[in-house]
Amino acid sequence: MFQSSLPLPTNAQVWIDFDGTISREDVLDELVNRFSCNDSWKLVEERWRAGLIGSEECLRSEFRLLRVESAELASFLDQIHLDPGLKPLLDILAQYSVPVAILSDGIEAFIRRILNRHGLGHLTIRANRVRQHGDRLQFICPHRHAQCAAAAAHCKCNSAKLLAQPHRRSIYIGDGRSDLCPARQADMVFAKGALARSLLAEHVPYIPYSGLTDVTMALSNAWMTKAAVV
Repeated sequence: MFQSSLPLPTNAQVWIDFDGTISREDVLDELVNRFSCNDSWKLVEERWRAGLIGSEECLRSEFRLLRVESAELASFLDQIHLDPGLKPLLDILAQYSVPVAILSDGIEAFIRRILNRHGLGHLTIRANRVRQHGDRLQFICPHRHAQCAAAAAHCKCNSAKLLAQPHRRSIYIGDGRSDLCPARQADMVFAKGALARSLLAEHVPYIPYSGLTDVTMALSNAWMTKAAVV
């Protein structure tokens, strides 16, 4: 389901999810699957997917099950791959001076380490945090919001509101359930995966994409065309 038009770059701002959108793998899913001390996380995950609990309760429960030393964690994070279309997307946003921020229900330090490996550590990130105690990880959610409709660990809607520049229209790029609330409030949405299925079911317009190269091409075509008309 396609949206009719994209805002001019002078009127645009971009919010982008990390897990499964910027990264090829869902970092937290892989982490839990590999380092949980038992399989009880599967029931927790089922309850979250069924909408019975929010991501805050889900992630707190799952992180209590993790047993991973700092060296193991670093090695795990260094094996995460990024969508090859990320750099071209960031280049076109920089070319047109479009503000961009990563809004993630993942972990800020994990995201920062992965991005630093690719020379992208300068990006604005709002995400959850952890504190390591031996082989345990304490889950911290500084961006939770008491009125969050999704009971999320990170209320992406509130983060988008706090970061927003009032004269700019928001473009959201995501793929998962944690993206649904902010996508509903965005002016334009690029969606795939669970997010696309949910928006389709709710009859919310979006632009489908399979990788970030698709997003870059859509923005480039729209902005170059509008610049030529102007």
